[in-house]
Amino acid sequence: MKGKYALAAAATLLALSLSGCAQIDAKTAYTRGSEALERGEFEEAVSQFGEAIESGYYLPEAYRGKGLAEMSMADYADACISLEKSLLNVENQGEAFQRDTSLYLANCRERQGRTDKAMEILNELILKSPDPETLFLRGKLNLRLGNSKEARADFDQAVSLGPGYDLFINIYEVYEDMDRSGDGAAYLELALTEANKSSEDYYEQGLVNYYLQNYSDAREMLIKATRNNPDDGRAVFLLGQVYLASGDVADARALYRSCTDNLATAAGAFNGLALCDIAEQKYEDALKNVQAGLAAGDASAEQGLLFNEIVLYEQLGEWVAAKQRAAAYLGKYPSDEAGIREYEFLSTR
Repeated sequence: MKGKYALAAAATLLALSLSGCAQIDAKTAYTRGSEALERGEFEEAVSQFGEAIESGYYLPEAYRGKGLAEMSMADYADACISLEKSLLNVENQGEAFQRDTSLYLANCRERQGRTDKAMEILNELILKSPDPETLFLRGKLNLRLGNSKEARADFDQAVSLGPGYDLFINIYEVYEDMDRSGDGAAYLELALTEANKSSEDYYEQGLVNYYLQNYSDAREMLIKATRNNPDDGRAVFLLGQVYLASGDVADARALYRSCTDNLATAAGAFNGLALCDIAEQKYEDALKNVQAGLAAGDASAEQGLLFNEIVLYEQLGEWVAAKQRAAAYLGKYPSDEAGIREYEFLSTR
């Protein structure tokens, strides 16, 4: 009997050892899938996430990653299945993971053309726990469906729960995309009077005034922002855009050049110089400035730089490079609609 117990114990240890190895292999595959997704190598990402799934570990995360890669390849039917399986396998994941995955699924359903399913998901989330982001997304979908009254109700409830500058501006941008800037401007006006404010919200007030084309007020606020914090790259970049919008390329270029030596503002300044070059149709110079901005390694400026890099390769007629950059961009920002449109356009070239 003692020998049988020893064999049983050895078998148990072996099973535990194999289980541990499988878990390590699954983690490796999941990590490789995440890295491939970020690089825009979507087929490789799907393959690696699939390996993790086959092992039986990291199922919620791997299914979600696989779904995002499939979304980026416009394989919406499979992406929806993967995202649904992620939600079905949720065990120890927190509410934030489940909510974010549900929002990805709603976005995927909308892109698939199943706006009814997308609306159903958003309705369920809001019924469970209304929050500004989900209300904003439902308002955005309602507006696209022509439900203007319902959209406004969603937007109004969203800002009542979280009246931050970003939300007011996002609502404006949705109306602007629908060629209804006048309706959106009403939310910008509200932002100036009702947004949660501090004594140092100069950048946000400058941004709202920039959108309202109140360039004098925008310039005043942004100059205060840069004086208050010389390392605020966002304020420097936007102040230059105010000059550009006013037709003053020379002052914009001078401002940006003066900020390229400051590590905190260099990335935004190089991006600004690229905009000056674009205004003068100097696309090769603009691309060099964008790449210099990326080399500065400022994560806060990276998305704008990467998007401008795609556009500049298009302007230069380098379609393969543009598509490669667009794929990598979607790997980092899978829900960015401008990036989705660029990738779909480049896929037809």
